Amino acid sequence: MRFLALKRRTILTVSAFFCAGFAFAQQGEITISKDPKIDKLLTYQKEINQETDNDNRLKIQIFNGNLRNAEKVKSKFKNKHSDIPVNIKFETPNYKVWVGNFRNSLEAERYLVEVKETFPNAFVFTPKKKKKKN
Repeated sequence: MRFLALKRRTILTVSAFFCAGFAFAQQGEITISKDPKIDKLLTYQKEINQETDNDNRLKIQIFNGNLRNAEKVKSKFKNKHSDIPVNIKFETPNYKVWVGNFRNSLEAERYLVEVKETFPNAFVFTPKKKKKKN
């Protein structure tokens, strides 16, 4: 009986050894294709998140007036300070140019000193929170 069990184990071991020689790993290429609209949607989502998530942060207002001048001020600011976000907001009856999303007043005041060199009427403020309608 032991001889048959030993014979069976030997046969299984030898057959496993030969079968392992025939096995091989697969290699290939993976091609991922995506719709170009996905990038646009991701960019749009980032913009929405920045607007909604940062509404309670401090900002610096550098302009208050009509739309044409607000766009000029915005582009002038972007040319000089490309690392800081800048937005145009409409609050009846004027357009306002807001820059930054500062976490605390110390950070905002430090940047205000630099901004006042170009925009002397700039000031730091916290935007009013919009009330949600039910």
